[in-house]
Amino acid sequence: MTGIVFQVDTSRVLAILANEIYDSPLAMLRENLQNAYDAVRQRFAADGSLIEGGRILVTIEDRIISITDNGIGMNEETLRENFWKAGSSGKRSDNARKAGVVGTFGIGAMANFGVCSALQVVTRAIGQNEVLRSAAELASLQIGEECISFETIESDHDFGTTITAALDDQNAISEKQAIDYLRPYVRMLPVPVSVNGTLISGEKIGSFVDSRNFSSLATKAWTDKVVTATFATSVDPNAQALVHVTEIKIGGQHVDGSMVLLQGSGQLMGLRSYFGLAPVPAAGHYRFGGFANLSFLHPTAGREALSRDSIEQVNRLITLAEYAASDAIGRSPLADRSNALLSWIIPNNRYDLAENVTIGAHPGSQIVTLGELKEKMEEHNYLYYAGTVSSVINTFANESCTVLQVSQNNPRRRVQTHYVSEVLKIKPVPASAQIVKTFEAKELSLAEMAFLLKVGSTIRDDYLMPAVEVHFADISHNVTVLVEKIGEIPRISISRTSAVIVPLLGVYRTAYELFDQFIKDYVRVNIYPSIQSYVPSSTKGGVEALHRLLLKNRELYRYEQSDQGEVEGILGEALVDEKSLARVMREVRFKRKPQSQRVSAEQVGRIETELPGIDETPVELFQMVADMDNGEYDAAPPIIRDTVKSEMKILTTSEHYPLLNNFTMFLGLSDKLMNSEAEFFRRPHTTRIIWGGQRVVYIFTEETETLSLYYDIELKGQIQKSKTGGSMFPTTTIVTDGRVFIPIPDVLTENFQVGNTPKEFFVRFDILSGGI
Repeated sequence: MTGIVFQVDTSRVLAILANEIYDSPLAMLRENLQNAYDAVRQRFAADGSLIEGGRILVTIEDRIISITDNGIGMNEETLRENFWKAGSSGKRSDNARKAGVVGTFGIGAMANFGVCSALQVVTRAIGQNEVLRSAAELASLQIGEECISFETIESDHDFGTTITAALDDQNAISEKQAIDYLRPYVRMLPVPVSVNGTLISGEKIGSFVDSRNFSSLATKAWTDKVVTATFATSVDPNAQALVHVTEIKIGGQHVDGSMVLLQGSGQLMGLRSYFGLAPVPAAGHYRFGGFANLSFLHPTAGREALSRDSIEQVNRLITLAEYAASDAIGRSPLADRSNALLSWIIPNNRYDLAENVTIGAHPGSQIVTLGELKEKMEEHNYLYYAGTVSSVINTFANESCTVLQVSQNNPRRRVQTHYVSEVLKIKPVPASAQIVKTFEAKELSLAEMAFLLKVGSTIRDDYLMPAVEVHFADISHNVTVLVEKIGEIPRISISRTSAVIVPLLGVYRTAYELFDQFIKDYVRVNIYPSIQSYVPSSTKGGVEALHRLLLKNRELYRYEQSDQGEVEGILGEALVDEKSLARVMREVRFKRKPQSQRVSAEQVGRIETELPGIDETPVELFQMVADMDNGEYDAAPPIIRDTVKSEMKILTTSEHYPLLNNFTMFLGLSDKLMNSEAEFFRRPHTTRIIWGGQRVVYIFTEETETLSLYYDIELKGQIQKSKTGGSMFPTTTIVTDGRVFIPIPDVLTENFQVGNTPKEFFVRFDILSGGI
């Protein structure tokens, strides 16, 4: 019987081995640096706790790479049996594991020859005087033959090891390539690592968290009966979660290490003893990124990924981290800002954590939490509405019944709908409301007849609706105002028992001088939302008529051409969305030369004095007026006080009146604007305010979004940088006889305060066609 000689093509085997382990000379550099770090830990962390003193130096020059460490070093046995012998490792001992070594595969030096033409190692083991040098060249390697040199040399080499590799012609790397590649793996190492003198390690594991201000919410242990850990949850002002995971146990066994998880921060990097291994494919609603520095993490043989078991265990911890974050955020006021929480609640059926989630409530476009609704269910009537038709909301929302408007965006919509329908058992709005009874004139009191007449005249005069019917009725479903179109005439039915009516009738009897302005406020707040579609200014024809009127006024009060200037940037993309700013700049063909406005202390008045009765408005009327937090507001009519004439240029108050949307300061517009553009402000419009630097820009847009008016104020002083901002605001324009006042946000009131010295600033304004 004859046999076949077992033969191996040494160079081919080494190339295959190297390709499986190192996909580039950079990977070879990483693996040798990892071995150097393991050697340092075995010397400086022998008892499990790393002490100072270790270092790793990498030098790159042409095709020569050198890696020097001051670690444990190698004696002759280790050099022969572990370094040069593939498949053998000295890192599987209890002492090595206690020291926290990273590598355990034992591939050895041979895989370097996939990218190297020659390799040399000089080493001195701890406690020994001998310095050993050993080297090999790829061209002379043969399996089973003595082709690796070994000798003892005279040298002052410190304890530790220096490996020098000569790259082959196809595998040159630069210093920059090496630094960029190695930094993600070694950035968190507590041992100095430098490449040609550049330090690339030493970061703290939590340093990747940016400068946002995180507030601690809760620290609590969570378990799934296999994995247990302590989770410390913090959030930034936008409810982005930061979770520190410590005291980890798996199956009751302690795990060395910790995790730092930051919501939406990119990949989650797996580390062991702070050395980067590979990203962890992390799933979840919070999209946690950060670092998982855990002793149980093991890479695959090719180092391109973590083992399946490692990934499963990390994702168990992430699942618990999401429980911890959701529990902490859900119980905090920031719950409403966290889409991740809302997304998590649904599959986990934890609607108890939705009590701090808000929902829109009408009338008044209020924002209330679901938990607040739960407390008020027995004392108030509620319906919910999943649509967006304003007429439906205006029909059923009143002081006797609150309509909850479900969001149109998931996951908020799903959470709100489940909570109001399943938890609170609130019913949806009915298909329609019906008139149960219409009251004849003979059934009404004198005050009630006066009320109907004044409502009708206000609608005709202020909202330009010449044909309208107004009467009292009993209406189903607690509806207080119902608008129906009978032929071509809108018919307005008002509930005679509405809680808003009673105090207004009382004003008629006891303070008739205030009756007119209170009826105007009542129509603005309670009737206008239901008749909005019938108001001429909300139609194309009405807007065209307004535009013609404004152009006519402009012809009468034309500025000289010399008053016109070049367009200046208003604020910039940081203060207003790019699309809106671009449209402003496209529409503005020129800006007028600024007009100087001067306000002295004598021209600052109290709102209560200049607008008599504002502090006596019946509280029931406020049911329709409330602040919003979602930053979106519909066009609304101004507050009309035609009978009031004020010489003041700034109005202030120390009170927060709901009818004034809680603004405490109002600025009178310039006289020139009043001459040419005042008619614009009598029509329903939205209000956007943007501020920064020395500029405050108001952009008013009528309800069809066809026309806008901008009012640009240039202050003498700077607005604090920290206060720079902008937003939509509820329209709170006050129209008096000869003056229009616009609201000043609270954050800006100090910039308009007038002391002993008059306040002076410049203004520009213009009408823009096409809206913003």
